[in-house]
Amino acid sequence: MTHLTKDIFEQPSSTSFGLDRLQALQSFNARLVCMTVDESSYEEVVQGVFKVIACDFCALFLKDPQSNQLVLQASVGFDEMPVGLRVECDDPTSIHAQAFSEEYQVHLDDLLETPGVNPLFEEMGCSLVLPVISKQGPVGVFDFSCREPQAFSPQETSMCSMVVDQMSYSLENIRLVKELRDSRDAVIRGMAMLSEIRDSHIRGHLSRICAMSCYLSKRLSGRVGYHEVTPSFIANIERAAALHDVGKVGIPDDILLKPSGLTDDEFDVMRTHTTIGGELLEGLIDDFGEYALISMGATVARAHHERWDGQGYPHKLSGKDIPLAARIVAICDVYDALTSRRVYKEAWTHEDTMQQLRDGSGSQFDPELVEVFLSRPKELLRIRQQYPDDEISSG
Repeated sequence: MTHLTKDIFEQPSSTSFGLDRLQALQSFNARLVCMTVDESSYEEVVQGVFKVIACDFCALFLKDPQSNQLVLQASVGFDEMPVGLRVECDDPTSIHAQAFSEEYQVHLDDLLETPGVNPLFEEMGCSLVLPVISKQGPVGVFDFSCREPQAFSPQETSMCSMVVDQMSYSLENIRLVKELRDSRDAVIRGMAMLSEIRDSHIRGHLSRICAMSCYLSKRLSGRVGYHEVTPSFIANIERAAALHDVGKVGIPDDILLKPSGLTDDEFDVMRTHTTIGGELLEGLIDDFGEYALISMGATVARAHHERWDGQGYPHKLSGKDIPLAARIVAICDVYDALTSRRVYKEAWTHEDTMQQLRDGSGSQFDPELVEVFLSRPKELLRIRQQYPDDEISSG
């Protein structure tokens, strides 16, 4: 079906590739060394390769550890190709699957004349797919394609192989960092779930708070006065919002689970969950070092019950002295609490909840954030539908 090769070609010379290509390669190498190590780097890697290699299309696929599939991480040349596109690793018609499973480069000079091949796009005349190999073996493939057949000379093929070899180390670092982050986030989410399991007995609450905080943050991005809402801020609050009530692990059951109203003394105890949560997370930072997600989580845990008018707790902060992340989560928390059923109340309607937030705008909540939050009610309803309440069995 395909032509496999492990040939070692002579290294490209400045005469055959030109000074501009060598400079692009040098720039790419330098960028690999100093670029940020996270998933957002995949697109940067592919863009860098595209500048070095004279082809019409580049794509990076990585193996999904949870399935037998290669998943598209980034591509250049076809805007309609969606990130997340999947290729089965055992697909006999896929040159990507073959390059991955055989750990050889697959070079098809003329896709139209090669029977039994299922190209990603019919417009492609030729493709060169190389495996991306780490110390643990193949982790993915890189696709170089051109519209015209026979576009890859031996020198071009050698250059592609060189570039893929150079990027493999950086891709492995990205993968390892993601594994570490995912493991750390799983522990963090487990901490957050401890209080939720004792308190509301539902699974959906944390997911909704995180999704709504992400939604509101994205709506603030680019607005005047919200320079701190960067992609990193949005990524962190989407996870840190789950920690807002982590301090409830320190509240006695007879107060936390009381179905009727709290006495003044009991409410004083309940309010300590903000300081307990802040101190717990700050203690982790003291013990294990600074981590942006934990730092934001500590801020949110401590300040999400502060009020815009200064009548909140624990420190009676007011206005923009309240950290932005806490002001965001405060609105999302109240919206979700009101629209959710609890042991002491039925769920409010979306319309009544929106009115309650408007009534609290400028007193309990940041008025601009309330306006932005309520500007797309269909998005809020979508989030509630995506993460419904799911009773946790007591057994």
